[in-house]
Amino acid sequence: MEYTENYYGLCHGTDEKSAEIIISNGFALNGDEASWCGKGAYFYDIKAKAWWAARRKCAEIKQNKFCRIKPVILLADIENIPKKDTFDLRVKKDLESFESFVDGMFGENEQIEIAGIDNEVERKIRLRSVLISFYAEKNNCKLVIGHFRQRPQPLYEHAIKFADSLDMIFGIETIYCVKDTSIVSNIRLGGSKQ
Repeated sequence: MEYTENYYGLCHGTDEKSAEIIISNGFALNGDEASWCGKGAYFYDIKAKAWWAARRKCAEIKQNKFCRIKPVILLADIENIPKKDTFDLRVKKDLESFESFVDGMFGENEQIEIAGIDNEVERKIRLRSVLISFYAEKNNCKLVIGHFRQRPQPLYEHAIKFADSLDMIFGIETIYCVKDTSIVSNIRLGGSKQ
């Protein structure tokens, strides 16, 4: 029998209009190599962090379009996903497999340059997300899970206000990046705020 995993009530922060589209049509894969794990649909297991993401997105929309928009939380489930379809960076075996994959591509001590990016932190973030996406695609992974340290940027400094766990206080967050939206089910409204 194949080992499967379930993740219930994963939280996605967005704006009211996008939430309506997602509820009607399902999630789309968004993001690029600057996103945590590359292109995907992103979720948190901490509702407060999803609220923070929703407010941040709405603030960006207001700044660019000068319109009033409400933040919204969507909840969704991932049920009976085979373990082989999950790339879990919190699991030693998966992390070792990823490290071996990267070492096989570049060598242990090789410095990798990314054109147009001089900032060391940004270069590492881009490289990490590109390699995670490439590894997930090569191994047919539908879900990537990992603990990530919050980025040291002004946009992220106020995230601690929404902390409701020690992980958040220490700046670590668990991110669920769906690479195949067919695994997402039971999409529902988790709340909206004025």
